[in-house]
Amino acid sequence: MNRSQVSKFLMHRWYAVAAALALLGVMIWSLQPRPIPVEVVTIDQGVVRSTLIDEGRTRMHETYVVSAPMTGELLRVTVEPGDVVKQGDTLARLSRNRAGFLDARTDSSTQALIAAAQSRLRAATAAREYASVEYERAQKLAESRLIATSTLDSARTRLRTASAEETTAKAELSRARSALLPAESQNSAGQIALVAPSSGYILEVRQESATAVQAGTPIIVLGDPSRIDIVAEFLSQDALRIKAGDTALIENWSTGQSAGRSIRAIVERVEPTARTKISALGIEEQRTRVILRFDETLPAELRAHQYRVDARVILDQVDKVTRAPPGALFRDGDDWSVFVVRDQRARLQRVELGTRGDDFTEIKDGLRVGDKVVVFPNRELSDGAKVELETSSR
Repeated sequence: MNRSQVSKFLMHRWYAVAAALALLGVMIWSLQPRPIPVEVVTIDQGVVRSTLIDEGRTRMHETYVVSAPMTGELLRVTVEPGDVVKQGDTLARLSRNRAGFLDARTDSSTQALIAAAQSRLRAATAAREYASVEYERAQKLAESRLIATSTLDSARTRLRTASAEETTAKAELSRARSALLPAESQNSAGQIALVAPSSGYILEVRQESATAVQAGTPIIVLGDPSRIDIVAEFLSQDALRIKAGDTALIENWSTGQSAGRSIRAIVERVEPTARTKISALGIEEQRTRVILRFDETLPAELRAHQYRVDARVILDQVDKVTRAPPGALFRDGDDWSVFVVRDQRARLQRVELGTRGDDFTEIKDGLRVGDKVVVFPNRELSDGAKVELETSSR
């Protein structure tokens, strides 16, 4: 074998060795564990708040139902829902034009009452006349000193009693006859004005057209907007955690320029009674009413009745504490742990928890502000694993 052939042989050997080394390097690289992509958040300080939220409605604290004080004819009501009225304003008028003439039976009953009143008046008049004669006779006998003074006093008392009974009988007869006054004899003075018991808004007109009504028939509902409450219905098991005096936030009350603004409120009362309600999914639920009052100036838009809002009751709140999102926490035996990212590797770190809130959990020990922790760690992640960071937005 000459020198040229030896050189070619050696060159082919080096090519083979280089290819084998390259293949070995690729195999070694492919077998190396690759970094696990993870989402991380930075631990900070802030507020941790635990709340309960449910649907609520505005309610005017003082509402009034204006009813018919007697049976009669309601004239057409001119006020409409939304009208502003002042205390003492006339809301409607009630006439007695139809009172007593609703049917033949009522007419006959009234005639019988008149006849009975007339009989009582005749009897009372006769008794008064007899008592008057007795008194005059006793007065003459007393002047002649033929009877005692006490006898004269008794006769005088009987006369006064008989006179009073006659007056009462006359009044009863007048009242019975008033029910049969002809319609043409009545004028505007015979009408009764239904006035507003308080200043406020007309909420509802239950009887709008002219019609005959019975005594006690509801006609108009009036609300006083000077005080507005919130009535929220919480699940009974949630209501057990709410107590009077708790702070609350009224949310989602507007979709306009005020959207997103919360209004402070205070829990005034938790009613001790639960009511069975059917949810949108058809499930029976026990709901308890929680009454809240506003703790700041109320926007004009909310001075209304039965408007929908969201009531968020704050159960617990701590300020300026180290906090972490719940998605970063997981159980490790009996302890809570997180994965802290240090030097591009995940390190298992046990932590001590404090107040658990809706969006964050208080970290009492184990983490510092500025630490980066993995959120929603997958099963592949373990202590010491190499990771590739992806920042999570909170």
